[in-house]
Amino acid sequence: MEVSTEEHIVEAAVEGAVLRLRPIMMTMLVATLGLLPAALSHAIGSDSQRPFAIVIVGGLIANLVIGVFLLPTLYVWVAREHDVLPAAEANEDF
Repeated sequence: MEVSTEEHIVEAAVEGAVLRLRPIMMTMLVATLGLLPAALSHAIGSDSQRPFAIVIVGGLIANLVIGVFLLPTLYVWVAREHDVLPAAEANEDF
């Protein structure tokens, strides 16, 4: 039984999202935990640090939502059946 091209596109989108989830989550968590004291601070000098920390954390969360959820969904929605997917790379264990 032949698998349709649409199923290949969905599989590619899901696999790409899963592969990108860990690096994006690790970057977001490390930066968020590092900026948490600056974002929650009420001490002297926090008037200038707090807005920057909040914007950076918000940008990282937006990057997670866009990169892992929105872009693969848009790809599946926009891709056509005659689109050619790139060949899969061989998995190399490091």
